[in-house]
Amino acid sequence: MAENSFVYIVMFLLFVGLGVILYKKSTIKSKPAYLKKEEIIKQYEYEMLKLISKYEKDSKLLSQKKVEFLKQANKELHQNIFFDENEAKALILKLASF
Repeated sequence: MAENSFVYIVMFLLFVGLGVILYKKSTIKSKPAYLKKEEIIKQYEYEMLKLISKYEKDSKLLSQKKVEFLKQANKELHQNIFFDENEAKALILKLASF
């Protein structure tokens, strides 16, 4: 009988430990929306600058690649939950001015 109670105690402690681990995973803090938004903006700016530096010698090809990038960025931004329509347009205009 004492053997069974030891097994039950160990099982109980394992379940409690598992519950604590699952609770901690669910309460992990994520980044605030404004930080995620800033990271996304910085990433688009970085990609545009990288594109410009790659094709700076051929202005015609650069213009073509910029248009392709802006179309893709516009599509992605309009599907992104962090940006409303006006913010997406403003970012596209900023990127186009590079």
